Amino acid sequence: MRGFDPMNRAELEIELVRLEKELMQCKKRCEGVRNSIKEGVLPRYTMISDSGDKINCIVVSLAPPKTAARDQKMFAEARDYKEAFKQYHNRVKSSAFYTKLDNFRNELGLNGSTIWTTLCKCERIKGKKLPSETIQRCAQNHLAKELELADKSAPIIAVGNRVFRTLKQNFPERFVLNVPAPDGSQGDFQKTMDNKKLLRLAKTRIAKGQPGALCLCPPCARKYLASVTVN
Repeated sequence: MRGFDPMNRAELEIELVRLEKELMQCKKRCEGVRNSIKEGVLPRYTMISDSGDKINCIVVSLAPPKTAARDQKMFAEARDYKEAFKQYHNRVKSSAFYTKLDNFRNELGLNGSTIWTTLCKCERIKGKKLPSETIQRCAQNHLAKELELADKSAPIIAVGNRVFRTLKQNFPERFVLNVPAPDGSQGDFQKTMDNKKLLRLAKTRIAKGQPGALCLCPPCARKYLASVTVN
């Protein structure tokens, strides 16, 4: 798969359609996740927000949420998956999880088009932990192809520690920024949003456009802020 000009939005969208078709044909039955086209539980690929040509940022969470009953029905009956996913993505964009991360992205000045995706493309089975083998397989077989659609200077926002560790290990040529999950029970995401000094530190690292990693979870954030001077 060749690299794409990050300014060529039309070509990028064509490639995303191709990747979605490839994903739908995946025959692997990985542990800890489920998908069933017949039941309307589909693997889910990339969503792009905003209308700009250049991809300024990539947001990666762990796995798609449980498919709502109305979406299961829509996917199971769909003749046109493109239209079905359009409706699904519109609902995702109204969720608190998406809205909070979108506000975080804007706070960092990453206002252009953004790729929103997941490490695992299939939803988790309730009550089961995602095995590392499942995460690695999906990251290498699918996520790696998505990342090729954006210039290497585009930062990745990793949602949660497990996502952060996986991305840092598998894609060392990228800059990866870890942020606590918005739906975490400890309120760490809001603490990060409220810490202006921490946000300035993140913006400074992003502006350098260099590979690396920065974790904004509270323990790491305290260490960073105690050891660096942020204007």
